[in-house]
Amino acid sequence: MSSITTHGSGARTSSGRIRPAAVLFWLLIILAPFLSAGLLHLLTGTSALRLDAFNTTWNDEVGYYRVIRLLRHEFYPKGMYGFNEDAPSHLAYGPYNIFTYLPYFVLSFVTGIDTHNFIYYSNAALAVMACLVFVVLVRPGEQEGLFTVLFMVTHLVCGRYIWSGMSESSYNFFLILFTALVLWMVRNPQASPASLKAALFVMILAVFFWNTMRPYYFPLLLVPVYMTCRRKSPLSGRAKVLFVIFAAAACAGSLGLFFFFTQYNVARYFFDSTQTETLKRLLSSGSPVTMIRQILSANLDALREIRGYLRESRWAGGISVLYFAQSLLLLLLLIRTLAAKEKKRDGRCAVLFLMLLSGAAIYEANVVLYSPVQLHRMMLAVTLSYGLLLIGLGGWERAAGELALLAVMVFLFARAPQNFRLPQADFRTLDAQAEADLRLELSGVLPLEEDPWDNTIAKLPESDSLQWEYMLPTYTSLNVCQKAVLTRLLETGTVRSKFVILDNNSELNDLCLKNKYRIVWQGYDRTMYCTRE
Repeated sequence: MSSITTHGSGARTSSGRIRPAAVLFWLLIILAPFLSAGLLHLLTGTSALRLDAFNTTWNDEVGYYRVIRLLRHEFYPKGMYGFNEDAPSHLAYGPYNIFTYLPYFVLSFVTGIDTHNFIYYSNAALAVMACLVFVVLVRPGEQEGLFTVLFMVTHLVCGRYIWSGMSESSYNFFLILFTALVLWMVRNPQASPASLKAALFVMILAVFFWNTMRPYYFPLLLVPVYMTCRRKSPLSGRAKVLFVIFAAAACAGSLGLFFFFTQYNVARYFFDSTQTETLKRLLSSGSPVTMIRQILSANLDALREIRGYLRESRWAGGISVLYFAQSLLLLLLLIRTLAAKEKKRDGRCAVLFLMLLSGAAIYEANVVLYSPVQLHRMMLAVTLSYGLLLIGLGGWERAAGELALLAVMVFLFARAPQNFRLPQADFRTLDAQAEADLRLELSGVLPLEEDPWDNTIAKLPESDSLQWEYMLPTYTSLNVCQKAVLTRLLETGTVRSKFVILDNNSELNDLCLKNKYRIVWQGYDRTMYCTRE
C-alpha cells in the first residue's frame, strides 16, 4: 500500500523525518499486550510468566486446548461433543463451528501443543500481530501514539482474555485489523487503485471469516462497500461492481456457512431456542408494529440485565457501559465533524456513521437474538475498535474515551478484583511425569471404539479442578448435560454415552450404583462409570 499521509498525525517533522517519540510509541503499542500483563501483575499479584491452564476457573480453555489437539492428531472427532446428549447431524467440534479454531490451529504449529498453555501463547501472538498491523497501517503520531498505548494497556479486559485462554483475542485481532484498514483508507483518500483494492479485499475477507464464527459482524461490510462506491474512489466502474458483489457474497456466504454448521455440526445448546428460532418467531407475526414491540421489550430486558450485571460487578455490564459511552463520543465527534467549517473530504463522516450503525446492529443482534450475558464477548472487540477510532479521528474525544475506559476498569477492579486474577502454577500443578502417567491411565480406561457414543463421557457443567480433562485421549468427547436432563437419563437408563463422570458428592452417584454401572476411574474427587460393557 502507498505510504500514509501525515495530515494531523504528527508522525513526521516538517522536513519529513520520522519523530523518535513516535517510533517509541509504535514499539510500546506493539508491546501493549505484555504491558497490560505487567499491569495485571501489579494489580493482582498474578503473573503471565507463571500461567497454568490446569488451574483455570473457566472451562472454555479446556475445550480450545482439546479441540486443537484433536485437529492435530485425529483431525475429525471420534466422539459426540454436545449438550444434553442431543446429537448434531454430523460429529461436532462443540458449541462453535470449525472457523473458531482455525487461527489457533495455524498458530499451534508455531507454539507447539505439548504444553497446556499453548492457547495463551497463541492469544499473545494474535494480540501482538494485531498491534503490529495497526502501527504499520496507521503510523500514529506522538499524541495519537500516547493515547493508543494508554488505551491498549488499560483495556484490562483485553489483557485478561489474552491470558485466560479464551478465543476473544481472535475477535480482537479482527476488529483491530479492520479498524486499522479503515483509518488507513481515511488517511489515504488518494491511494492507488491497487492499494485500495488490496485493503478492500482484506476487509471483506476478514468480515467473511469472523462473521462465520459469530454471525453479527456482517454490518461492518457497509464500510468497504461505501469506500468502494464513494464519489472520490479511484476504482473503475467494473472494479466497483466486482467489489460490491464480493461483499454481498461474503455476507451471504458467511451467514450460510454459520447456519449450515449450526444445523449439521453443532449440538443444540442449553438455551430454550436457537438464534434461528428466535429470528423466526420475531418475523412470524408479520406485523411491523409487533416486531418493534418485541425488539423494544428485548432492549428493556437487556438494560435491566445490564443493571443487574453492574450490581454483581460482571464483565457484561462493564463492557456495555463502555460501549454506550464510546458510542456517545463517536456520535458527538460525527456531529462536530459535520458542523466544521472545512469538512474533511476523506470520508470520515460516512465512516463514523457506518461504524456507529454497525456497532448498534451488533448490539441489537445480541440482545434480541442471543443473550445480554454475552455482550462482554461480542462487544469487547467493538469497544477496541471504537476506542481506536476515537484516537485516530477525534480531538478531545481521545481523552474522554480513555477516561471512560479507566472508569469502567476501576469500577470492575474495585468491586471484583478476583475477576482479573490469572491462573497460576501452584501446588495443584502436575509435573511432566504425573501428566504422562495420568494420560496413560485414562487412555487405558477409554480405548478408541467404532461407535462415537462409546468415545463419549456424559457430565454436568463444572468449572473447577478440570486437570483431568486435559489428559483425556484426543478422540474422547464430552457431552455436557444439565442436571435435570442427566438425572432423567440415569433414572430411565437411557444414557447414550458409554461413560458418565460425577463429583463424588453428587447425589447422582446413587443412580449410577443403582443401575450397577461399573466404576472405571476415580480421581480429582470424581468417579467415572461405564454404562455398558
